[in-house]
Amino acid sequence: MDLEGKCAVVTGGGHGIGRALAERLAAGGARVVVADVDRARAEKVAGRVDGRAVVCDVGDRQAVADLVRSAEEAFGPVHVFCSNAGILDQGVGLGSTRAQIDRIVDVNLLAHVWAAQEVVGGMVDRGVGYLVQTLSSAALITGPSGMGYALTKHGALGFAEWLALNYAHLGIRVTCICPNAVHTGMLGRDEDEEERSGHREPNPVLAGLGEIVEPELCADMTLDAMAEGRFLALPHPRVGESFQRKAADYDAWLARTNRRLRRTGGEAVEAVETSGSPAGGVRSSSSGPSSTGP
Repeated sequence: MDLEGKCAVVTGGGHGIGRALAERLAAGGARVVVADVDRARAEKVAGRVDGRAVVCDVGDRQAVADLVRSAEEAFGPVHVFCSNAGILDQGVGLGSTRAQIDRIVDVNLLAHVWAAQEVVGGMVDRGVGYLVQTLSSAALITGPSGMGYALTKHGALGFAEWLALNYAHLGIRVTCICPNAVHTGMLGRDEDEEERSGHREPNPVLAGLGEIVEPELCADMTLDAMAEGRFLALPHPRVGESFQRKAADYDAWLARTNRRLRRTGGEAVEAVETSGSPAGGVRSSSSGPSSTGP
């Protein structure tokens, strides 16, 4: 995978996994366009990697098109496009409003489609191109995530599979990174404050979330997967293991996950040895507060 002098675009590149991807791509010789809704962060990272900063809200179809044009004007044809920007649910489950659902669908799902519409044609003409989608473990194993987050991550994975199936023979490679918990702003990290203070304050809230990996690991694994032509990059190996268990017995996986989510929501749940029902083999052993879902 020759990145030397090639144009690479990273959305959500001002922080977290996007920032790490921009740095890793630049270290490999790419000319990086750092796109973010936060101008200051985009400019800070772009300055660090000798790249170009572009303010872009990927939830806006025209903004994505303008981003690609800006990248081409700066560094030539887009060789790598990293659709990394994403948001969490603004609404609550089935109570989400139409506007809230539209917003998360635009940012977490349709932005991948719009980017591909802009860059894949040129990549096919040149016979090579890389599309990277930052997804989530929620794309493979729905867990304690919001309704909109789960549906958009699943949808984005399906779109990535469609791209890989229909364009691999034309030189297009697709890699999806599907981590679990990552030490980013979604978990309360403030990279600006870390840079100002020169150190990172421990966050005791994160201790209960299990294994939390750094954005740099995600970026390294993504670039390795790209170089090896692999579709999935899994910074948390247990995500792949759970995905295999899910495929082996979908009903059992649904029942186990239902119990786990209800316990997470504060409901005391005991297992009941009942077969044949996806989530029926459980019952409440007390009248604790119920969870409305992941």
